Amino acid sequence: MSLVDAPREPLRPVVADDASLDACLAALAAADGPVGFDVERAHGYRYWPRAYLFQIRRGRAGTWLIDPTAFDQRRLGGLVAATEDAEWIIHAASQDLPSMAEAGVLPARIFDTELAARLLGKPGFSLGALLSAELDVQLRKAHSAVNWATRPLKQSWLDYAALDVDFLAELRDVLARQLDERRRRHWAEQEFAWELDHYGRPPEPRPDPWRRTSRITDIRHPRGLALARELWQERDAIARRRDRPPTHILPDQAIVEIAIAIGKDRPADRRALTAVPGFRSNPGSRYLSNWLRAVERFNALTPDQYPPKRLHDPNAIPHPRQWERSNPSAARRWALVRPAVDELACELGIQVSLVAPPAPLQQVVWRQSHPDEAQLLEAGMRPWQADLLSGLFDELLD
Repeated sequence: MSLVDAPREPLRPVVADDASLDACLAALAAADGPVGFDVERAHGYRYWPRAYLFQIRRGRAGTWLIDPTAFDQRRLGGLVAATEDAEWIIHAASQDLPSMAEAGVLPARIFDTELAARLLGKPGFSLGALLSAELDVQLRKAHSAVNWATRPLKQSWLDYAALDVDFLAELRDVLARQLDERRRRHWAEQEFAWELDHYGRPPEPRPDPWRRTSRITDIRHPRGLALARELWQERDAIARRRDRPPTHILPDQAIVEIAIAIGKDRPADRRALTAVPGFRSNPGSRYLSNWLRAVERFNALTPDQYPPKRLHDPNAIPHPRQWERSNPSAARRWALVRPAVDELACELGIQVSLVAPPAPLQQVVWRQSHPDEAQLLEAGMRPWQADLLSGLFDELLD
């Protein structure tokens, strides 16, 4: 096995001005074949999930590293125009497509090497594991957690980044051939198209995003939840303004601890706040005046303004464990369907969630006495999934 710690060709300087971007676009347009693409973000260092480095490679054009913060959407969109309708190879595209869309870089079609590997039932589907198993290439990876918002970027980081696209075309060819051999290429194409559509558009806003605070369910009283909500919103406003991860402003644990401490009737004030370690030491103590403003807003609330313990969605489907009481016929269907779906996934050698995404599966079993292919598609299944499952339901639910 060959150990690779540097890209195959000498790296060009990072593209960060109009002249170098024009040269990059011209080279991409003159080349042919699929496009290897990757994105580096500053996860863990910034609030916004924007892109801080693009890596792109196409045939004889070689590899180009681009600073997307130096250009607007119109200019970056030229990457797609230069490659016309070429297939873009992306590993774990669901992670990169949102920041690509924000930058105005959305290709017409993609090939996701991670998703292809999952559809083939590979035991390991990280990029490193696949390159090792399929191409006998071992990458020396050492900078996966660095702050890509740093400028200038270190040369060793750039070498690392370039390696992420160096072998994507070869890996894609191997996986595509295996998909053809297993008669799963159409599965993959449907999944890639769904992924591009789903992750290439702005996400729907989450209701009550503060409820995602770690250990929020430890807060037993609506009064404590109201305080947690006010502190979370104050923290989120600071994090957005400073472009820093919220937990770098105030740990989740501090929010939960003070919310539990005030209980049903204990006063919420400066003394209560500073009794919690997270508020009297950095980074939380740095923003004490902000937390006190949140406490003031909380103290002005009346009990009818406290949030409920659980977010109520009238259209939500209960967890299958509760179906026996609320929908016995659905519970009986679930008792037949779930083990059969597990067995089908085992036979195919892929994850159950790939054969039957949980939310659509529960939706059709809950609502339909004998789900057909059209109903499965309407619930959000891809055609290949609906085809497999409708046949299974025909056998089980006669």
